[in-house]
Amino acid sequence: MKTPARHSTKNAARFYAAYLLPALAAAGLLMLLETTPLDERVSGWFFNPGTREFPLRYNAFLEIAMHQWTKYLVALIAVAAIAGYAITFIVRQLKPARPLFLFMALALTLAPLAVAILKFFSTRHCPWNLDIYGGFAPHVTLFGAFSGDAEPGRCFPAGHASTGFCLFAFHFLGRALGRAPLARAGFALGLFAGAGLGLVRIVQGAHFLSHVLWSGMVCWVVIVMLYAKIVGADTHLQPAFIHELD
Repeated sequence: MKTPARHSTKNAARFYAAYLLPALAAAGLLMLLETTPLDERVSGWFFNPGTREFPLRYNAFLEIAMHQWTKYLVALIAVAAIAGYAITFIVRQLKPARPLFLFMALALTLAPLAVAILKFFSTRHCPWNLDIYGGFAPHVTLFGAFSGDAEPGRCFPAGHASTGFCLFAFHFLGRALGRAPLARAGFALGLFAGAGLGLVRIVQGAHFLSHVLWSGMVCWVVIVMLYAKIVGADTHLQPAFIHELD
């Protein structure tokens, strides 16, 4: 007969295997991607060699609606989660939901923050700054040597894509509540929002494809670890939790 502790450990191991092993495999594939010309080819689709520029770099719709407004929208969702967490200290009936509000608030803020921190220490430049696209900086791959005389680019991973990828948190919200449709929808939301916003920046010349994919992986790992710490890798919330909120 299994003891609760052994059962809990086994469930946690399954959780980490299901959610982190694919991320490790993705990291390996992304490292292989660095040895191919795929980044340059994809960005080349949106580059005009005649004018030596990305024609949609300053496109008003992409810059304002897709770049700025989407950040504000996700920020509002994060603020709502923070407000929900605060309200659980006032409304007794919402106390059981406190871990979920805390998880959502932290996932929607710390996942993009992790990407922003990596960008701050990154030496890699945005495509529009590279000499192969009419800019001034040499193209340095992830494993390439960076010249100490050059200014760091601070353009890796893709920051704006993390605005969409942090919505993977809704997948884990569905998992915690035992709502499979919400979990599937949350995964799709994070995937398509992150990929879509990342594509916008690729089109504008702000990022390579690999920048976007690395951003998604970083957000995923951060959110997985937050969920395991706050909600628990070994359990789903019981139906009684939902009844208390009804």
